[in-house]
Amino acid sequence: MHSTGSFLYTVIERIRGYLDDPDFDAKYDNDFLVRHIISPSMVDVLSRVNMNMDNPVVMRFEFQPDASTEYYQLPPSIGEVWRISRVDSDGKICDDIKPRTEWHPEGVGWALEGNTLRFDPKLSGDTWTIYYVPSGDVMPHYATGGTMRGDRSTLVIDATPTLGALDRRENSYAGQILRILPDTGMVEERVIASHDVELGEVITRIPFNSSLEENVKYEIAPIGMQSLYEAISAGSAMKLGAYRKISGSHYQMVLQQYRSAIKTATDNLANMQMRTGKSFKRKTVDNPAYDDLFFSGSWRSP
Repeated sequence: MHSTGSFLYTVIERIRGYLDDPDFDAKYDNDFLVRHIISPSMVDVLSRVNMNMDNPVVMRFEFQPDASTEYYQLPPSIGEVWRISRVDSDGKICDDIKPRTEWHPEGVGWALEGNTLRFDPKLSGDTWTIYYVPSGDVMPHYATGGTMRGDRSTLVIDATPTLGALDRRENSYAGQILRILPDTGMVEERVIASHDVELGEVITRIPFNSSLEENVKYEIAPIGMQSLYEAISAGSAMKLGAYRKISGSHYQMVLQQYRSAIKTATDNLANMQMRTGKSFKRKTVDNPAYDDLFFSGSWRSP
């Protein structure tokens, strides 16, 4: 781990260690590595890991439907759409729309078309919520000039990051990890709930404990897991190794490290929630007739 605790600097150090090239710094600087090597490798690793994660970050995007509108713009970096529902004031789901085929006599319900969401028949009335899992396809960055608001949940992003670049797509950082990296004391991580590009702010789901206000060192990057860092590092080294035309044996060595690290990361994230184990979810909105008397989800003594 890099002395700053930074994901990006840690991965850069490990890439250098894998490739051990004396001309490395002269041709490929840190900024090039983040933009063209680490970022695409990060997306590749996260897409593989997300397929098996037991604890994905589930985001909620609310929108007000209009009876005259068929298409709605989706947030960026959507990995999976889990459901589109209407909830009451207590958060209980009171209506749920199911996707159907294009040839269904009642219309598709809802369908994804590129980065838009289509409804047929069209919706109207109350606010609806899209539940989705982010893909992680964002531009990470490390900066030293963040400003924390008094609520300790809102961070004003540094306009000129030290490393990496700002992702300027609206709400692009929603679902990502904001990591506070002080020189001394506790490193803290929080899930980002929303990202306002115009204001240059991100808001976390849970407030930080830190009392830092100005010149906050922070990073927006994946969750802090050594196996995940190692998989991204090895994947990045393979990508840069192709640029450098490293030998076949060298490439195979890095590939073996990548396979081992991504298996470890997948195993860790696929087994975090073991209260219910690996089972088929019988009682769902897709099967409302399932018998509650036998599988109520809780046990009561007679």
